[in-house]
Parts: sequence; C-alpha cells; structure tokens
Amino acid sequence: MVQRDMSGTLGFNEFKELWAVLNGWRQHFINFDSDRSGTVDPQELQKALTTMGFRLSPQAVTAVAKRYSTHGKITFDDYIACCVKLRALTDSFRRRDTSQQGVVNFPVDAFIQCVMSI
Repeated sequence: MVQRDMSGTLGFNEFKELWAVLNGWRQHFINFDSDRSGTVDPQELQKALTTMGFRLSPQAVTAVAKRYSTHGKITFDDYIACCVKLRALTDSFRRRDTSQQGVVNFPVDAFIQCVMSI
C-alpha cells in the first residue's frame, strides 16, 4: 500500500506513512464505534466510509459489511483489512478512470487481473 520502491521492505518514510494511515483508520474506527463495543456495525461502517470519501451505494456497503463482519459486527482488524482493500480498489479504479467520471470500461480479463492483483 505504501511501498513506493517495490523493494519488498519498508523504509523509514514508508513506515511513517503506513503508521499515519493506520492511526487515521484507528481514529475513524473509534469515532464510529458509537457504543464502544470494539466493533462497528454496517450502519457505523457506512458513516465511516462516507467520511473517508467513499461514495458507495447501500448495496455495496452491505456487500462490504458481509465480507468483513462476523455476526454482523466488524472488528478493528477486519476494519483495517476492509480499508486496505477499498483503498487499493479505489486507487486501481482511478488509474483507469482517465476522464474522472467514475466510470471505466475494460475487458473481463483486465478486470480479473486488476482485482486479483489487489
């Protein structure tokens, strides 16, 4: 996610960037865990993702919540995994969305390569 030089190791600046991102996600998690249960539910997840700039339909949020929750609750570790995946998918999508319209068109083979590499 923050590995710029693709060396397979994290340099100090990459580690600092990763630490800052993780702390930001931790703060978001804490802010949206309204009942202080140590988990977020799908509604709390929707609010958290919206404040991070993700504009997902309710159906997409439901799919994300199902993927990352256990018994309808998302732990902090799963929240981080969710954020990493959404960031990677979004970055990959934006690279292909040259007109910045929120729409890309590419063959299924390219789609599979994109998703599987993330």
